[in-house]
Amino acid sequence: MTTSFSSASIHPEEAPHSPSAPPAPWMPLGPLTELWAAFSKEATSREALLAAREAFAALAAEREAIYNLNWLAPAWLRPFPQERTASNTASFSLFVAQEAIMEALSRAASHWYEAALALVEQLGLPPSNERDEQAGSPELDLATLIGYTLSQRVRVWAIAHSLLAEQLQRLFPPQEQGGEVAL
Repeated sequence: MTTSFSSASIHPEEAPHSPSAPPAPWMPLGPLTELWAAFSKEATSREALLAAREAFAALAAEREAIYNLNWLAPAWLRPFPQERTASNTASFSLFVAQEAIMEALSRAASHWYEAALALVEQLGLPPSNERDEQAGSPELDLATLIGYTLSQRVRVWAIAHSLLAEQLQRLFPPQEQGGEVAL
C-alpha cells in the first residue's frame, strides 16, 4: 500500500511518492514476520535457523528505514521553491538525511540475500526424519520460500530505486521545455 504526496499522514508501512515517479513497493511487514516466525518455530537445522536470523535482520532493517522515512516525511512533503532546487541548501540537507534510509534498505537487501542463501544450503542437505516432515509441510516448501525471499530482496531494491529517483527529481526537477532532467 502506498500514499501519495497529497496524503496528509504517513503510516508506518507506507511511503510518499511523487506523481510522476512509480510508487515505492512498501508493504506491511507483519505478514512477513509471521511467515518467518512460523518457519523458525519448525526449523531444525543450522541453515534454517540462519535463514530465519537473516530474515528477521532484514525485517529489522526495513523497520529502521520506515522509522527514518517517518521522521523525514514532514521535510520530504514540504514543497521546495520552483527555482533550481539543486542550489537550495534545504534540498541537500534532505538528500543527506535520506542516506540513513538508503543504508537501512541496503542492509535489508543484503540480509534477504543471506536468508535465501541459507535456504539454498538447507535445500541441499540430505533428508532426515525431522527434515522430511518440515519439507512435507506446504507452508514451508523451501523452493517457494527461496523464491519469495529473493523477491523480498528485489522489492527492497525497488524501494531504494524509487526513493533515489524521487530524490533526483526533487534535486533536479525536469525543465518545463524539454521534460528532460538537466544535469
